[in-house]
Amino acid sequence: MQKTSKNIDLSFYTKITRNRRFNVISLSHMFTHVYDMLNLALIPVFTSEFGLTTIQAGMLSTVFIIASMIGSLSSGFLVDRFGDKPVMMASLVMISASSIIVSRTNSFNMLMADLFLLYFASRLFCPPALSIVSESCDECNVDRGKTVGFHVSIVSLGVALGPIFLGLLMRSYDWRLAYLILAVPILLSMIPIATTRMPTQKQETIEEVTDETPKGRLPDYLTIGFILTLSALGVRSIGLQGVSTFITTYLTAEKGLSSSLSSILFGVSNAIAILGVALGGLMSDKIGEKRWITVAWVGAIISLLAVSLSPSVGLLVVFFIMYSLFNSGSTAPVMSLVARFTSQSKRNKGYTMYFFSSSLMSAFSPLVSARIIDISGIWYIFPFALVMLAIAILLIQKAL
Repeated sequence: MQKTSKNIDLSFYTKITRNRRFNVISLSHMFTHVYDMLNLALIPVFTSEFGLTTIQAGMLSTVFIIASMIGSLSSGFLVDRFGDKPVMMASLVMISASSIIVSRTNSFNMLMADLFLLYFASRLFCPPALSIVSESCDECNVDRGKTVGFHVSIVSLGVALGPIFLGLLMRSYDWRLAYLILAVPILLSMIPIATTRMPTQKQETIEEVTDETPKGRLPDYLTIGFILTLSALGVRSIGLQGVSTFITTYLTAEKGLSSSLSSILFGVSNAIAILGVALGGLMSDKIGEKRWITVAWVGAIISLLAVSLSPSVGLLVVFFIMYSLFNSGSTAPVMSLVARFTSQSKRNKGYTMYFFSSSLMSAFSPLVSARIIDISGIWYIFPFALVMLAIAILLIQKAL
């Protein structure tokens, strides 16, 4: 007997959480992302401790982007050669080792090198993790949008916990202790990964072999729609990165918050993203991916405009939380689009291109924002971001 859509909705979380592979990958993936916002939350601290210029502060964000870009691109090739599990295990070993090294850094150049290794290692984990989650969704016969949304919600919890943990710790201890402590769950997460059976590599079908792309031509999945989608995401990431890089500096320098409090607020805004990701998965199923992505991106523009014009810290916090909610709301439908544009055997490459293109286009955004700050003042990062977000909306309308 066919189940109603209501019953399917009610049984979704039961079905997907019974899948051990989904649980192991999601929790391990969450821990690899606890470092994502630490370098940005610590920019005011690093600026004071190492005597950084605005450009050097921007480089702390750029190193994250470039390392992520190279790590994501490398991951696709490494998975094809060695398989999912060896790449993920290597990623966890490198993350824990580099986290410990960061806690011992004593110069800006050493910090940059250590952070590069840390973020490179963390992005090796992402493409195989998302590919395996997509496979789990097919195994459990549940909706891909909701599955990806639920998975990214768990990952977003890690992104949020990092700055919150750091902010609380810095009230009594040095920031270095945070990197030492966070290496522990990374090491422990190697155990379930090592003992979990991963899906076998998909073999190409006869049709895929027959239709293999000739040399000198683009792969079939690189349609105009997919390219425009990647372009929209890349342009959007340019705007988002500028705000993310200097928001804690703005809160401390312009609004008078302490470094620990601004870090906690930064983490809380990322915690709100958990709700946004889950909401995005549900809403994209109800009204369609294109409509919901448009609504979420317009909402992000309006709330960011309100942040830039807020006369008080209280209102700024409210609008910044709304901005985080709308921003994260498009994550699930966007990742579902990547899966839709690519065949199952090419999905890992699709996710690799998704991470690579966004990182490539936003790599120098923090340096551009730093230059804007030096010339005009820190408030002007907001108009720059708003223009980029508006262009992204125009591109996505043409793509879908």
